[in-house]
Amino acid sequence: MEWTVSKFVSYTMFDEAQGNSIAKAYVKMMMRNLSMKTFEPEYFCEVLLQVCSHENYSVRYSDEDVSRILSDKPSFIQNNDFVNNLYKEIEDDTKRGVKRETMLMYHFSDLHFDLEYKAGSNIECGEIVCCNPKAGPAPSPDKAAGKWGDYKCDTNPELFHQLVYSLNLTGQPDFIIWTGDSVRHEIEQDPAVTTNATIYITELVENHSPKSVVFPIQGNHEFNPMNIQDFDKKGDPVIELISNSWRNWLTPEVKEEYSSKTYYSYLARTHPAASVDFERKIDKTRIIALNTQNCYFFNFENIKQHSDPGNELEWLENLLRQMEKNGEVGIIVGHISPGVADCITSISTRFRALMERYQHVIRINLFGHTHNEEFEVVRSKDGKAINVNHLAPSFTTFTGHNPSFRAITLDVKTKLPVKIETYTLNMRKANLNDEDAKFLFAHELAAEYNLHDLSPNSFLNLTSRFRTDEAIALKYENNKSARGVASPVSNGCDDECRKALACHTSNSVYADARECYSWT
Repeated sequence: MEWTVSKFVSYTMFDEAQGNSIAKAYVKMMMRNLSMKTFEPEYFCEVLLQVCSHENYSVRYSDEDVSRILSDKPSFIQNNDFVNNLYKEIEDDTKRGVKRETMLMYHFSDLHFDLEYKAGSNIECGEIVCCNPKAGPAPSPDKAAGKWGDYKCDTNPELFHQLVYSLNLTGQPDFIIWTGDSVRHEIEQDPAVTTNATIYITELVENHSPKSVVFPIQGNHEFNPMNIQDFDKKGDPVIELISNSWRNWLTPEVKEEYSSKTYYSYLARTHPAASVDFERKIDKTRIIALNTQNCYFFNFENIKQHSDPGNELEWLENLLRQMEKNGEVGIIVGHISPGVADCITSISTRFRALMERYQHVIRINLFGHTHNEEFEVVRSKDGKAINVNHLAPSFTTFTGHNPSFRAITLDVKTKLPVKIETYTLNMRKANLNDEDAKFLFAHELAAEYNLHDLSPNSFLNLTSRFRTDEAIALKYENNKSARGVASPVSNGCDDECRKALACHTSNSVYADARECYSWT
């Protein structure tokens, strides 16, 4: 089996060395986990055949979870309009000339630093990632990695220093969200290598801005090999290395929780770098940092897990219940959004139920992973828009993207986003002229798509407009890659394209998007 996969990968995608690496990293582990469960007598009888009493395994069904979670839903949110009503309050104050206080948050995702990036190296070397010494020199000028980066490469670390200009435009953020995937796109099987970029970036931020309030969480690429995490394994060396590098950003209690669970919650005002002003503004806000490996289809260790890897959803439900009692509000951050194709349906369905039950607690959901600037409307069981999953564009150019990040303005009183801006560095221009190597304002979501506000209802309305308005649909498609070379500028967006776009953006469970589109 390993030989077959190695040859297939070598022939269809990469060279023989990469094929061997991929096969070695995944095949034996997949087959081991499949055989451990599939042919274990109790699992086979209780779970697969479901003819034996559930003495060893409890079989859970999404519908049962949803019903249980929503069974004690408070009367004041029965109409599923809590967040939309908060936006109406903001609008009413604005109309009366009442100035509401705001605060600024930066969101970075998918930095994918290649610490060996080398300008002039080959951008087409036959491996997953080129543009470094092992790729060799470029055979011709058009195959040479640019000074600042290349659309076929991972990130040149020098780009970090170009953020200074954007800081002058926006002002210093009150806090920063960093949602993982910081290492280059390699298989890697050494924790010291898969975490080196995370540690490097952490040190950069601490050296350049030691008073920054940062709330980070890892992605799928930090693990070794990439994508793979065994939730049954305690003392993961990847998490140990990362948590130690983040020791100045995590309180001892949060660090302990993160080290043992690989996810955490954090009463934001207790951050070690919190100023008095930040404590006042953020007040009773909790950052909920999820490890989305629990829903990742390509985390093949989940084959042997059952229903709730790492007991993360159980933990989240208990946490939200306690936050409700304490009068806290939450900002959810994670790497993989529940609505993407590679998030397991049972996990995303249960997560959506929690979002409905605790819609008055959660104020914004921030993710990355796809490298695209995207959104997913979170809808209640009766189809109403109750929240939005916001996916940040990537900092890496891989593949075909212009490096980007987001500056999000929050209403202090509600902690709802009232402005979501994208800042982008145009890699084509930067490589032609150093003066253009700057992150500049690209657009603000409400203005870009003519939204009434950033409420869930406004985004649901936008998904309907995608269905009929090709111009707005094409604008969204182009913005996905920050108008990099991956953008379908001249391709148009026909009826099929618009239907797919409307279905994806109007759902936060991929199975529902498929049903919307009538995919089988």
